[in-house]
Amino acid sequence: MKRTKQSRETLLYMLLGDGTIHNKNGYFSTRHSIKQKDYIEWKYNLLKLMNFNLSELYFVSNNSYGAYEFRTKTYKFLKLYRKVLYPNGKKIISNRKLLNKLNPLGIAIWYMDDGGLAQCKKNGRIIGNQLILNTHLSKIENQIIIDYFKEVWNINFTQVKNKNQYRLRCGLKEARKFVDIVKPYVTQIPSMAHKIALKS
Repeated sequence: MKRTKQSRETLLYMLLGDGTIHNKNGYFSTRHSIKQKDYIEWKYNLLKLMNFNLSELYFVSNNSYGAYEFRTKTYKFLKLYRKVLYPNGKKIISNRKLLNKLNPLGIAIWYMDDGGLAQCKKNGRIIGNQLILNTHLSKIENQIIIDYFKEVWNINFTQVKNKNQYRLRCGLKEARKFVDIVKPYVTQIPSMAHKIALKS
């Protein structure tokens, strides 16, 4: 069966975060912790509705922490995604052509995989939130993503050093705009509710 544009791009959204294309044969898999079982079930059901051929959801040790995982069969379009996303064997997400394919669902999946809220404190009191997107990229690569969010969604991110790489950050005003985009999807998954619980 030929995959629809919508179904191909839904798998792309999952690849920007925790999803992986395994080797040149082109099958996709993703994994989430036991605490996020409702989230991986949500992803699984989303792909099932699009008639993807999926394995059963199965338990893995995940370095003794425990997690759930599923995978797809091989698809030709995933072989193409593999070439684009893994040009040198390492996943590269700072590709403007790929970013331009994102819609609110895609941004929500990416955020639930790799983002969250951090507390801003003053004199020991929580006064607000920062929204973090853990891209773990170089400054140049992050700037491509920053430009995308500014130009397409009018959301202003900055980047801050995290270990030896950088991640994206925005303050409460911009975080509210971001949460408005992703909220319809994040609210479907109880384990993800904390990621949109902004401090007033």
